[in-house]
Amino acid sequence: LMPPTVVSIMALKYRSLLIIAENMYVSQKKAVKFVKGEKRLQRLVDEGRIRYDKPFGASNTMWRYNLADILKNVKTDFRLSEIDPEIVVSG
Repeated sequence: LMPPTVVSIMALKYRSLLIIAENMYVSQKKAVKFVKGEKRLQRLVDEGRIRYDKPFGASNTMWRYNLADILKNVKTDFRLSEIDPEIVVSG
């Protein structure tokens, strides 16, 4: 059995994060920040790539967006070309 690589550890952490986030929701304001723009958020919703809802019986409540879907569609920042070893902890 080969020891885990930095990439494999990060992939496991990402999958774990998605599982945890599956039943969590964020506000539109936070969703826009993650996907980098209102138009992009709207396009992702229209394409069915981000689930959303509005709590039943709360007419003045804002829309909520599924956090796992938001994380899957985070805008990639290519300035981060290398993985920082400080953020990779195997535990």
